[in-house]
Amino acid sequence: MTYGYVERDAHVRNLKLHYQEWGDANAPAIVMLHGFGVSGHMFDEFAQRMQDRFRLIALDQRGHGDSEWSEEGDYTRQSFVDDLEAFREELGLKTFLLVGHSMGGLNSVAYTVQHPDRVRALVLVDVGPEAAKEGVDNIVRFTRGPDELEFEEFVEMAHRFNPRRSIDNIRERMSHRLRQLENGKWTWKFDRRFREQDSGLRIGSELSNDEMWQIYRQIPVPTLLVRGTESDVLTQDTAERAAREMQRCRLVVVPGAGHSVPGDNPDDFTAAVNEFLEDVAAGRFEAAAEDEPPPLIELVGAQDGARRKRPGVLTLVAVGLGATLALAGVFAATKGAKSRKARRRQEAEARRAAEAHAARRIAGVPVGALHAPSNADLERTRQRALELLNDLSVVGRDGVARARTAASNVDLERARATATDIAHQLGEQARHAPATVREAAAHVDREELKSSGKKAAKRGRSVAGLALVAARKAPALLGKQAPPKKKKRFGWRS
Repeated sequence: MTYGYVERDAHVRNLKLHYQEWGDANAPAIVMLHGFGVSGHMFDEFAQRMQDRFRLIALDQRGHGDSEWSEEGDYTRQSFVDDLEAFREELGLKTFLLVGHSMGGLNSVAYTVQHPDRVRALVLVDVGPEAAKEGVDNIVRFTRGPDELEFEEFVEMAHRFNPRRSIDNIRERMSHRLRQLENGKWTWKFDRRFREQDSGLRIGSELSNDEMWQIYRQIPVPTLLVRGTESDVLTQDTAERAAREMQRCRLVVVPGAGHSVPGDNPDDFTAAVNEFLEDVAAGRFEAAAEDEPPPLIELVGAQDGARRKRPGVLTLVAVGLGATLALAGVFAATKGAKSRKARRRQEAEARRAAEAHAARRIAGVPVGALHAPSNADLERTRQRALELLNDLSVVGRDGVARARTAASNVDLERARATATDIAHQLGEQARHAPATVREAAAHVDREELKSSGKKAAKRGRSVAGLALVAARKAPALLGKQAPPKKKKRFGWRS
């Protein structure tokens, strides 16, 4: 394959650092940091697809690729960070987009936290605050395998390690990772002391997992976290938690890719980065911390003080039962009621039951300890709501946003249609919720809703909106999922 890059060297901090440069020198810059044991060439496929719009710089970090090894054996994270800052100054870069894979991702996180004014946006590739031991052990075993082999033997070994790639692709990659010895055999380019058990090297950092989580939470810039569906290094649970807890983060899971996402599936990886950059450039990437709802326990406490002024069902915001309970509440307040006095009494009973359930559930009281109201309709309504608790836990942010939009349109004349619409929207991500919501919606009688007055509908809209905002932030109830990928042309404004 023919690539449009040039090989260059930069001398910084008493080291020669090698790098590959693609694209127009006057275009917005993307700096890319590779993972352990490889080189900047791991981004070749990605850079080839982006070179018409960006200046792409793939750095061989110290001790890797064609960069020099550290004589002192200093491969601490801080040294990598200081190298990047000196490299930025040498190239005269004011700001840039930073892409980091694995080890390079951790170095990118540390650099961004220390130099947030230099990084426009951050892309982290298959790296989180903690890594799965199995995946790390696999990488260590591979890089600490045979030290000298024939070139094709290395190719076969690498193909067994990552069978997603073709032999020709592996051969291309290995040509940048290996160097030939005088005896005609080949060996790794990265510092051979990495392959020694007692090398005396200083590597990485000594931060605990908890400390790394705290650093991830400090990242202030828009961040794209990319995971390969088949990765054995970054688990889905860790990726989702990181995306929730970081200030401004979007998670995208790339199919058909393991740990080395940019090379395993370069098309989908590039599409995800392109969409992210488009949104950042257009100002559409919003901070996850904006409009943050109060903690769940504060919502429950506030409900006690506001009980006389507001309907008691606000407590349900804390447990994410939002839109469904709002509709079910209207059903319970109207079904079978023959007079306004009877309806009001029924609503009061429903509110008290809901408050008791929510408060006890958060306090850890089993559901079975709740006192059920005597009214049969109320009991069925409460049971439907409880059944939806687990269903709502898998509804992503997109589903929540769509449900909020649908719930805001609830009025006396369109209650049945809106309930069905909410069920349809939630149905994309919650398997059982739609059927339950539709069942509740089927009992809503339009004529009876008219006679119940505007207050019930207004309360339903308010509760639905507040509940969905709270559910959006509650890690125990909702997972955050990436938006669908779209292929767009990039519109970065320098």
